[in-house]
Amino acid sequence: MEFQELENKYRNFYAPRFEVRLEGEDLLRKGMLIAGISVEHSLTEAGYFSFTVDDAFDPVRQDLRSVSELFAFGRKVEIKLGYADAMRGMLVGVITSVSVDFGESGAPQLTVSGYDATYAMMKGNKARSWDDIKHSGIAAAIASDYGLQADCEETPVTHTKLAKQEGESDYQFLKTLAEQNYYDFFVSGDKLVFKSPAMKAEPFVALEWRKSLISFRPDVNLTGQVSEVEVRGWDPKEKKEIVGKAQAGDEWAADTSKGRKSGGDYMKQLNGGKVVHTVRRPVGTQAEADRIARSVLNKHAESLVTGSAESIGIPDLLPGTRIKLTGLGAMFSAAYYIEETSHSVSASGYRTTFKVKGNTI
Repeated sequence: MEFQELENKYRNFYAPRFEVRLEGEDLLRKGMLIAGISVEHSLTEAGYFSFTVDDAFDPVRQDLRSVSELFAFGRKVEIKLGYADAMRGMLVGVITSVSVDFGESGAPQLTVSGYDATYAMMKGNKARSWDDIKHSGIAAAIASDYGLQADCEETPVTHTKLAKQEGESDYQFLKTLAEQNYYDFFVSGDKLVFKSPAMKAEPFVALEWRKSLISFRPDVNLTGQVSEVEVRGWDPKEKKEIVGKAQAGDEWAADTSKGRKSGGDYMKQLNGGKVVHTVRRPVGTQAEADRIARSVLNKHAESLVTGSAESIGIPDLLPGTRIKLTGLGAMFSAAYYIEETSHSVSASGYRTTFKVKGNTI
């Protein structure tokens, strides 16, 4: 998408708006004064929201307005952000926190915050088990348990038995399964996403520094980079060791054009040979060991380039998508993968900050 198309879609980024629905009721239409709102998304954390109410205190009664009823814990909140009549649903969650600022001057301000369905997944810790199932099937089953639609990419291996340990939350368990497959796992609206990173997808838009991109702070770091990964397990039937391997060159969707190199390539140059990272995991087949090895290699590789950026508020900027940043010179003008975003609307306007990562430089 050209940036001009994005401008047209969101009415030239004029007149930023937000909508907050509490159990289906529009709080702004109800007459509530909401001073500011923020929505945060991440590939590794629960989606989070926060908004501030200016008129929560009744000066006549000298008391808060029905906070215990209106903003009771667990009540459903739906948030949309955008411009004029072009709005996008950003988060569906529940209230988990209410705080009040009784300042030295002015009216008290009430801040309401909470999380999306990921929060509930983090709290359960009962033991569970499944027979003859793929990792993607488990993700779909857990999604149903939380009333979520399953956006799951099928995994290749069928396991005769898989169990979640006592004390392990559904979130921790799914995160482990996602890491073994090098999958993204996160909640988006009413969907549980469990699939390969969209690192091969075309960047959905290009942002240019000092035009549509306000700032960018990249960091290149070889710490943690390896040239090869070995995953060692034991085959109890054949009574032999299984060794899965992945090496520099196996990175997922690595852009090696114009002389760009991965962290593994640089480590081979700097150390004059291999830098091997060995892990031990329970595996059933050679294919499974190789798959886990590639996943571990990719997790190392994607930390080569990280960066934080800020742009005008763009609702479509969300984790799990690719974006191109330009005007940054040959080294840093490239496509990146978004891993965290924070959208905020206040009296100062609508801004989006986001974190990106890349596996070549």
